Amino acid sequence: MIIGLEQYKNKWNIHTDSAILPGLDAITAALEELENPHQTGRFIHLAGTNGKGSTAAFLSAILQAHGRSIGNFYSPCIEDLHDQIQINGTPVSSDELGWAMQQLSVVKTPLTDFELLTAAAFVIFRKQAPDFAIIEAGMGGTLDSTNVIDSEIAIIPSISIDHTNFLGNTIEEIARHKAGIIKKWKPVVVGDLPNEAMNIVREKADRLHSDVILPTKLADSRLGLKGPHQQKNAALALEAAKELLGLEFDEEKAQLGLSSTKLAYRFEKILPGVIFDGAHNKASIDALVETVKEALPDRPIHIVMGIFKDKDYVYALRRLETISDHFTFVNFDNERALPAETLFEESRSKRKTITNLCDILPVKGRKEETIVTGSLYLLTVLRNYADTFFQHYQS
Repeated sequence: MIIGLEQYKNKWNIHTDSAILPGLDAITAALEELENPHQTGRFIHLAGTNGKGSTAAFLSAILQAHGRSIGNFYSPCIEDLHDQIQINGTPVSSDELGWAMQQLSVVKTPLTDFELLTAAAFVIFRKQAPDFAIIEAGMGGTLDSTNVIDSEIAIIPSISIDHTNFLGNTIEEIARHKAGIIKKWKPVVVGDLPNEAMNIVREKADRLHSDVILPTKLADSRLGLKGPHQQKNAALALEAAKELLGLEFDEEKAQLGLSSTKLAYRFEKILPGVIFDGAHNKASIDALVETVKEALPDRPIHIVMGIFKDKDYVYALRRLETISDHFTFVNFDNERALPAETLFEESRSKRKTITNLCDILPVKGRKEETIVTGSLYLLTVLRNYADTFFQHYQS
């Protein structure tokens, strides 16, 4: 269930399936009932295992620095479904989303929750008419409900093993899904992919007469998002912006955009001594470890962790244990959540505990940096506690 969606479904008597059902037939039929809002506007499409959100945020900031208005459809949500649909960095209001759901309430085609929200984004973007709409695929690419657009450019930041129950067990199988967002005669900007994945992407691009653009190494740039991996995401965004803006591309404006980029839960300082990072798979855990080494080289680290049971939690623990010997494992209310007791038993840390959600934030004077990670869902729940704690922290 997408956080916050149920209230709109109840209000407008909309019935959807909470399951993940890959395919384009339903979303295509529903959008036709809505007079095809996805056929209006200029779209950028992103698919990949990691880096989509950060690359989209960098690209949004660069284009806005050039005076362009931007719509964003992010996946998944950070705090609730409103931040999945944004105009110029501002989440859609409840009134605006309510208006979109009212339009969708007359659609007869059965949809899933994600298809419903995808359609809502297209309806809102048609009404708001941003200069560009940046669309992040939910899962995969070929059969993802966002893949109904005829995008001007595709971006694939990374490909690694994830969502194997839907996308396959090999890099090649997963790459075929991600490469499905490439459109005929339209360029694709590609990150540092494994050779097996790059071969699949190049084959698909060749069949569609699409140029494959590989970013050059980013010169020393001050980025709004921390971590060495963000240099690669920023380079992807720069190449895409150059393609989209052509002769109007301005290096100084681009650098202004890169330095001002913000994105929730990407090594984000929530409170003094508390950082939230949504790392939840191998590549993002690796990125978090490298970011900690770069940004906090001399600080003792306290890891607070909760994760979904379909993730490689053993790998996550082994990597995080290279930067910390103090772990707190958290149970949280989600059917996909891995029991904190399982993490506790698997952990090799000498300092480890299981605790309640509200007990994880630091007390005044603690010398450690607390990094909360493992699940975006967990971070969303904990943010409410952080807001409450911050009031006491300042008192």
